[in-house]
Amino acid sequence: MEHVVFHSGPDGNPAFRRFGSLEEAVRFVEHLRNVEGVEDATVHVLTPVPLAFRAYYKVEVPSVEALSVPAQPVDSVAAAMEPVAEMAPVDVAPEPEPAVAANGKKTLGFFAG
Repeated sequence: MEHVVFHSGPDGNPAFRRFGSLEEAVRFVEHLRNVEGVEDATVHVLTPVPLAFRAYYKVEVPSVEALSVPAQPVDSVAAAMEPVAEMAPVDVAPEPEPAVAANGKKTLGFFAG
């Protein structure tokens, strides 16, 4: 398991170093204290954190300028308002008569209750 040592660097800024084992990290802390005079070293365990990824969709609305509709010429507007020729009548099939049950009442079929 990996370990990391956090300490102050030579210029006073925070620094860190990673190690493959706890023993290596402890030896480095001893070196920092005995050779370099660093007293603020800390050792931490690095363990992996499981991650899960999900799809994320973002909806964006276009600007008002993009939504504006270009003006139509007056001729095309007038043509669009002209009445359409009448349509021919369509033959419609008559609705079937409701079924008559054995008791003489009209029913709507098998599933009607």
